[in-house]
Amino acid sequence: MISDEFYDVMFEVSNEERVNIMKALTRETTSFSGLARTLGITTQEVSRHFNRLVESGLATRDGEGHPVLTPYGVIMLRQLGSTMFTTQNKEYFRTHDAAGLPDKFIGRFGELNGATYTDDIMLAIHNSIRIIREAEEYLLDINLPYIASGFPHIKAAYDRGVKGHFLRGADLHVPKEMQDIREEVFPDDFLDYIKREKLLKDRFLEVDVILYMSEKELALLSFPTLNGSYDYRGFTSTDPATLEWCRDLFFYYWDQGAKVPQ
Repeated sequence: MISDEFYDVMFEVSNEERVNIMKALTRETTSFSGLARTLGITTQEVSRHFNRLVESGLATRDGEGHPVLTPYGVIMLRQLGSTMFTTQNKEYFRTHDAAGLPDKFIGRFGELNGATYTDDIMLAIHNSIRIIREAEEYLLDINLPYIASGFPHIKAAYDRGVKGHFLRGADLHVPKEMQDIREEVFPDDFLDYIKREKLLKDRFLEVDVILYMSEKELALLSFPTLNGSYDYRGFTSTDPATLEWCRDLFFYYWDQGAKVPQ
């Protein structure tokens, strides 16, 4: 049974100015007047909101009388990050289904606050090709459709020693229209070489997400629309926390994937 304390603290952090005070207190040691200047509200308003945070156990004063967050307040603010990401992208999640993600990754949604939403499909394609050109260590791919113009850049990446991990559903194949281009860029002897050198690894797993990234950048994180199709709208980022979340998600699924017969 959920205690009254849960609803009480949810009420306190539902106020924008109180949350802004909490955020400000994580950045620097300051005073009530300093908070007022930073947030553009009166000292009286700061005092009123701060007292409510104190009553909830989220804030206190340090030995010199400065307003500070309690350890409890620091944890609560960090946990709010997940809800902030979801609410800031409410319109996206009203039309795209991320409910298939494991609970532990939804609980870490706050790590995606450094991601930028994009609804430009051509930009997503451009970003994907660009990170192929710039990759130095690896490329991680879940369900990104084949892009013919990217084949030469992928081959060049393999030539540089970049490792490619590809996780896809069994129905994702190179379209017939691209077969000739792929065979020209990736002749059988080259495919045998990159598999032998463990530069290319691929597995099968049905997963409801598109993810494409290198060690430097997330080109696209996209979820299916409500009818199960993809419109390639989603998120891109170079933020370290976002990259870690995406990398962890990739290998969570990778470990469950079936190896592709050689």
